[in-house]
Amino acid sequence: MEDIERLERYWHEVLLAFPQTKDVKGAVFACYPEFPISMFNHVADMNIDEDEVEGLLTKASRYFQTRGISFVSLRTTPLTYPKTLGHFLESHNFEKKGESSIMVFKEGRLEDKLSSGVKIGEISESEIDVGSKLAMTVFDFPIEWEKEFNKFQLDWMQKGGRFFVGYVDGKPVGTSFLFSFMKTGGIFTVGTLEEYRKRGIGTTLTVHALMESIKEGNDLHTLQTAKGGNAERLYKKVGFEVDHIASWYVKKL
Repeated sequence: MEDIERLERYWHEVLLAFPQTKDVKGAVFACYPEFPISMFNHVADMNIDEDEVEGLLTKASRYFQTRGISFVSLRTTPLTYPKTLGHFLESHNFEKKGESSIMVFKEGRLEDKLSSGVKIGEISESEIDVGSKLAMTVFDFPIEWEKEFNKFQLDWMQKGGRFFVGYVDGKPVGTSFLFSFMKTGGIFTVGTLEEYRKRGIGTTLTVHALMESIKEGNDLHTLQTAKGGNAERLYKKVGFEVDHIASWYVKKL
């Protein structure tokens, strides 16, 4: 966990890019109600005393309820305080919904991991519809999210994010996104259309975003994925290592 404090600060700043996120004493309430899933709506970066936990949970419940969110989700890490928070949540009807591996690039040759059959293009703001529709298909997002997802991606691009699309025989088949600040390059939304998977496309999209992060002068490169999944194994082959684990706890309101 060499980089944990810097990585978690980066995550904190990423969340503040969401329009309704609230930075409160001892935590941050990430909120994007148009996308009612934990990744966009959760409590993170908690650093409070044990006797403040119930008050924070009450405040979080009210905050998300007033924004139409039907659950409270918390993201805990080794920096979360109190250390007993996970046990407290499980004893108060929160369900542990999974774990994310926060990974950093350590070393490895990159050029020889690029597939010659995949061409990578960077889309402009005027092409946001093409990129967003592809990403929504890849990640199986509901069609009702399309308008707001376009807005979300465009907002990140206007804040310096870069949206990459992978093409095979001229057809757009996969995406990746690079969001850099704090000399840290975060790689997001790496995915491939189902019928094009296991052909090195996701690897190429990851490596391309990583190479661009290096070119931008970042000295830390990171991504997050489900702990122990196929994607984690793919990223390890590229040269990423797990720095620390984030756990997700959810309770319906």
